[in-house]
Amino acid sequence: MRIRQQDIARIANVSQATVSRVLAGDDRVEADIRQRVLVAIEEYNYRPDARAQSLRTQQTQLIGLVVKRQQGALKGDPFFALLISEILDHLSETPYHLCVDTAASSSRQSSVYDELLRSRRVDGLILVESEAKDDRIERLQRDDFPFVLIGKASDRIWSVDNDNELAGKLAARHLVDQGYEHVGMIAGPEDLTVSQDRIMGYRSVMNEFGQEPLVVNSRFGFEAARDTAKGLLSHRNRPDALVVLDDFMALGVVEAAREMKIAIPDDLGIVSFNDTIYCLLVDGGLTSVSLNLQQIVRSACQRLLLIVEDADLPEGDRRTIVPCELKIRGSSVRTKKR
Repeated sequence: MRIRQQDIARIANVSQATVSRVLAGDDRVEADIRQRVLVAIEEYNYRPDARAQSLRTQQTQLIGLVVKRQQGALKGDPFFALLISEILDHLSETPYHLCVDTAASSSRQSSVYDELLRSRRVDGLILVESEAKDDRIERLQRDDFPFVLIGKASDRIWSVDNDNELAGKLAARHLVDQGYEHVGMIAGPEDLTVSQDRIMGYRSVMNEFGQEPLVVNSRFGFEAARDTAKGLLSHRNRPDALVVLDDFMALGVVEAAREMKIAIPDDLGIVSFNDTIYCLLVDGGLTSVSLNLQQIVRSACQRLLLIVEDADLPEGDRRTIVPCELKIRGSSVRTKKR
């Protein structure tokens, strides 16, 4: 038989309200009464009903994450596997849990957020992949709903990000320093600010060294990047190096080069972003810009929980910039001189 709160009250010879106050950590409960209640809870292995608690406190103790991807597109994606793992690790030290949803399109994404706001199924949201015109942010601000963005935002919005323009510069400059003379870039969807900023950093280095920029936008994922790379590398005046938006897409580029008998790194240098475990699957390793994702997630979760719990937050700039670092491996270091 399932033990209920009223059963604990009867066993401890106190009111049900007293049991509720003990569970809530109310320090006004006398020590001997508190101890009596705690002993009964321990002895009968009582666990509070989460649904009833939610109704009383108006909190679900759930944090939401919505990822915009086509069905099946997340399979094998190391960035989101790592992102979700880091969020779960951080929340495991708190009373909160993670609720993950996906949306295949912008209209579906709007429906998901509308439902979350209407039902208040979560207490707060972590947003990812910010866009130049981000309807999610406007909607959440109108509803005064707690959220933190992992990505680029104005100083008025709580956000955690890298300097992605600098990250793009680090990647492109390294390839130029290695002697590559026609460095191209496979970027992500055009509307994403992370893609726009890395393109900006890449372009500035190309202009600095007198190389003609070559940017091709691609959908996320291994297959999409592989197909994009095949088209790009089939031209007679093909690039001899590529900056690729993330490691998973870079694996698609590596596969395209393998199928086309293009040697990495001597005939094609590659630098990507995220520094995931997939970097070790490429012969000699994949050069990648580490975004320090663990620090990004920790900062985002800490800020969001403070907002959810109405804690005092510092005044001023609401943006946190986490430093990035280039991790050089074999995919970008030529073994023969030109």
